[in-house]
Amino acid sequence: MKKNVFSALVDPGHRRRLSKPSVTMRSAAGFSLPGIWKEYHTLLLLGAGVVLVIFIIWLILRRRKDSFPEIKLKTELPAPDKEITIIEGPADKEPRLSPSPSPGIYGKIEVTVGSQQINTYLVTDNPLTIGRDPAQALVVIQEAIVSKLHCSIFSRGGRIFIKDLNSTNGTYVSTEKVNERELKNDDIVFLGKKGTVKIVYHK
Repeated sequence: MKKNVFSALVDPGHRRRLSKPSVTMRSAAGFSLPGIWKEYHTLLLLGAGVVLVIFIIWLILRRRKDSFPEIKLKTELPAPDKEITIIEGPADKEPRLSPSPSPGIYGKIEVTVGSQQINTYLVTDNPLTIGRDPAQALVVIQEAIVSKLHCSIFSRGGRIFIKDLNSTNGTYVSTEKVNERELKNDDIVFLGKKGTVKIVYHK
């Protein structure tokens, strides 16, 4: 028994079989580039393709930016307001700004009942209706002599007119009863002949 063990240990062929490395030992010893390429060549090619595409896109964007540089616009000064008139003074002073008259305003009327002035209204492009009924008139005068819709003051071609609207007691400019008439500065209009309700037009 001891002889057989000893002979097995000194047998050259048996020593050669023991000295050959196994497949597991070879794989654990390290790896080689050809082996990696053979096993992972598809993934390596795909990764290289992605990197190449990203590089091409970067080149395109960079060339486009160089071809179209950013354009900076000069700041323009705002146009002067049309409602402002420039009045030039002496050469050593800066020009002064003066507001021009408001368009569409042709004066005002003062409404007086008895000896008491009750209100003032601007005369504009919109007709100024006068009467006792708030649903129909813009200038409301709560007096019995005034009709629900008595008269109207309006502009035509830059001139101011008054028109009676079929009132019961009539419309008078001074002492003259009128159907329609142009108003001049400081004209006095009476609603009814008694003269208790008075309208004065100021241009």
